[in-house]
Amino acid sequence: MTSRHRLGALVASALLFAGLLAGCSSSDDESAGGSVQLNLPDGRQVTIPDTPERIVTLGDQWTDVVLSFGETPVGYYDYSKSATGEMQPWYGQKLADATFVDPTKGDDATTIATLNPDLIFAPGFASDSPEFEQISKLAPTVNAISDQEIDPWQDMVTVMGTVLHDPEKAKSIIDDTNGKIAAVSEEYPGLKGKTYAFAFMYGPDQLSVLGDENDGAGKLFTQLGMKMAPKLVAEYQRTGQPRFGLSTENIPMLDADVLVVATATPEQAETLRSLPGYKNLKAVKDNAVTFMTQSQITGLNAPTPNSIPYVLDLLKPSFAAASN
Repeated sequence: MTSRHRLGALVASALLFAGLLAGCSSSDDESAGGSVQLNLPDGRQVTIPDTPERIVTLGDQWTDVVLSFGETPVGYYDYSKSATGEMQPWYGQKLADATFVDPTKGDDATTIATLNPDLIFAPGFASDSPEFEQISKLAPTVNAISDQEIDPWQDMVTVMGTVLHDPEKAKSIIDDTNGKIAAVSEEYPGLKGKTYAFAFMYGPDQLSVLGDENDGAGKLFTQLGMKMAPKLVAEYQRTGQPRFGLSTENIPMLDADVLVVATATPEQAETLRSLPGYKNLKAVKDNAVTFMTQSQITGLNAPTPNSIPYVLDLLKPSFAAASN
């Protein structure tokens, strides 16, 4: 089932169907506001009584999706700002007046309560937090909307359009973003059928590698006509883990036409370049490797309407090299 068809079910107006990832029940005139009900994959039913005006976003994707609609959350959490002190570059200054919810200071629920939210969006893993139950009592709280590790950005935009009673805007955002992806595909027709590998080096001898082509990041490459490196797909099928650890002696498993690597520090990037086997990778020989920072890789790891054009621009030199 395509993302668009699945979302047609997810936000089907006026009726709720058992077994769907989410359903929506709304007033007769969707653009005029009214109640929306979502059935989430974890079994929770979330009712949003009216068009929200004070949204809190506790995940990078949800933050960017809200911004895509021209809205600004009253509070937000940003992984990049928490980890590196730097905002995601595609946010610009749009969050200058919003409150950063910093989990390192503890008691997120108290901070969020002071913002008087009428709707909270959180990533799927947030439900594992000991504070989730407390936070979800502050306002209707939406976490995972799919059974995937990374919710598809198209699904998130469609849900946001339903919640904000602006489905036409949602369609426009999706079409515009897909158009930008298609433009890159047309610019580099040689990408079709090429392979890619996507890894994050989080320690001196350990990497986290993507092995599931249906992951949010994987789908972006699929739209470009590319395929995941066969050895990574095989490892995912063997372990059942969409993202798995890879020790540095297994660097040859990253052999692909395009290699994307994120490192926490420039020193880690140099460590990777010095590893045995790295220089023998096809992407390295063809100059089709893109190194990204922690902030930049988030835009690929958890793609959103504003991050996708940003990371595609970063990847263009590698795409050009691989296409040739």
